[in-house]
Amino acid sequence: MYYLLGAVDNYSGRNYDLKNSEYKGYILKVNKDETNKIKRLEEVSGLKFSSFSSEILKDWVSLNSDHYEKEINKYYSFSKMKGIENYNGKLNLDKVLKGTKNQLLSYLLGSFLIHGSIKIENDGGDQYEVYQISVANAQPQFEVLKSILKELGVYTIKEEIWYKTPFTFHVKFSPDSELKTLLDKELAYQNNKYLK
Repeated sequence: MYYLLGAVDNYSGRNYDLKNSEYKGYILKVNKDETNKIKRLEEVSGLKFSSFSSEILKDWVSLNSDHYEKEINKYYSFSKMKGIENYNGKLNLDKVLKGTKNQLLSYLLGSFLIHGSIKIENDGGDQYEVYQISVANAQPQFEVLKSILKELGVYTIKEEIWYKTPFTFHVKFSPDSELKTLLDKELAYQNNKYLK
């Protein structure tokens, strides 16, 4: 569940129409072209993605489960958006951080699958790899990720906020060898190098 929670889109919060049957049991959506992310999320959750019937969302598939939706929504504070039937959920840092160490690690891995990358940094002519998770318009998720890295004892190299449209939040860190192995597996799925 924490893996899926980490993979959930938090762009301007968790937004969807709770009364729309299309969103019954809604967890998250992924672009149809990202086949290995889809395989990975199905493998971890034991669920299958399905297509939206909406023409607007024809390029996307969704992962749905009444059980997981209820569990994931417990970590958000929802309020009705003005003028429309949609609801907006804000991720609750304190609720997420009550998880066990393994749950927090799962959250980090789910987030890394969707939002992670490796960057090459320069320091006085020396180049080194930095692991990075970047989220757009999702400050609560940024705060959660920073806290999880601290809780897991991972050295954070830099935090950056780019004040553009959209606002993007970046946390750069240096994993130990055990975490690096786990992150590299997620990266392989992300980069369409499907692992058996």
